[in-house]
Amino acid sequence: MKAATVVGIAAFALLTSGCSAATTTPDAVGDFAADSTMAQIASSGTIKIGAEPGQPGLSELDLNGEWEGFNIDLAKHLVASFGLDEDNIEWVNTTAANRIPFIQQGKIDLLATALAMTPERQKVISIAGPYLATSPQLITRKGDAADLKTLADIPEGTKICVLQGSQGQPRVSKVIPQAEISEFNVLTNCVRALEQGSVDAVDSTAPLLAGFVEEKPDTFEFAPMTYGAGEIWGIGVAKDRTDLCTFFNDELTAAFSDDTIVNLWNDHMGKSGLAAPQAPESMTSC
Repeated sequence: MKAATVVGIAAFALLTSGCSAATTTPDAVGDFAADSTMAQIASSGTIKIGAEPGQPGLSELDLNGEWEGFNIDLAKHLVASFGLDEDNIEWVNTTAANRIPFIQQGKIDLLATALAMTPERQKVISIAGPYLATSPQLITRKGDAADLKTLADIPEGTKICVLQGSQGQPRVSKVIPQAEISEFNVLTNCVRALEQGSVDAVDSTAPLLAGFVEEKPDTFEFAPMTYGAGEIWGIGVAKDRTDLCTFFNDELTAAFSDDTIVNLWNDHMGKSGLAAPQAPESMTSC
């Protein structure tokens, strides 16, 4: 069963507003103002990027221990303007639970994994974007989704696994109150629990789940409904680095204009059945 097409134009309007283009003064470090965050990063010769493994097609480690996926390549594209290549990137393994603290503590310069833009998060970090809009869904074991046409069809006591530190727990509690919630710190553990039969479904957004369905189409399938308010994803940076946030907004705008984002999506997620991200009406106000 194909996943629902990525949606969310209306969601953009809830969390985004116009953002003026970045203004920088050419200086000794590339085209960045000497006192800017971008100049500091470019001159340091290293950038720390947080990434979470176990997200097929988006962010994962291959058999050689190399990072790959849509979010990984998008992050590489965003930092190319610093004059840094892959050898200058320090990848930091993150989880949904520690990614925001890692940004706040300066352990990473940006986050290259799925990060929903919410008002609560935007109070404690800056988030550039959005670059993708999506809706929550469930995956089940193959054959079980046929009985789940609506949320009301989900039986009392159904065990649904959510990612710890994500929007899953409050979302499922609100829209599927009859369910029992299990939490794991990585999505792969939820999927493993589903395969082993200790939970009945896994909650997340369509892109995060699509890779698991694509890898094991005879084991997993999508339930047909979407639910909740949907999510829009952005690039997380420290709250006091608004210049870096604005810079990434400009880079994302350009990446939509020249089809870089669409091409990266098709490279990594083209077989998922999900539509490529569409440019938002405006970027967030950093």
